[in-house]
Amino acid sequence: RNFELFDAPHVAFFCMEDIFGGQSAADVGMYTQTLMLAMTAHGLASCAQGTMGHYPDLVRETFGLEDNMTVLYGLSFGYEDTTIPANTARTTRAALNESVQFMGGEIDYASN
Repeated sequence: RNFELFDAPHVAFFCMEDIFGGQSAADVGMYTQTLMLAMTAHGLASCAQGTMGHYPDLVRETFGLEDNMTVLYGLSFGYEDTTIPANTARTTRAALNESVQFMGGEIDYASN
């Protein structure tokens, strides 16, 4: 279903000029995360799709992007169809102290 955009009606592709490096890709990722949170706040569901970045030539050709654009990933989005079981599945997350290491100071992990 990944390559069918999970039946989402819209897709955005996040790209950057190939003269920029990894830090710029991280900046684009932070922007995308903020966009996804804003979409959620407005009732839209979204799904970042890194796989789309593995087919840059197809994306460039389909959407008329210049050759100097690095395709990072796609973002499918639209109103969620809750009748599809996959859309209501929720996974557990690792505890904060299992995925982040804070240096200095005291952090109360129990409240996170």
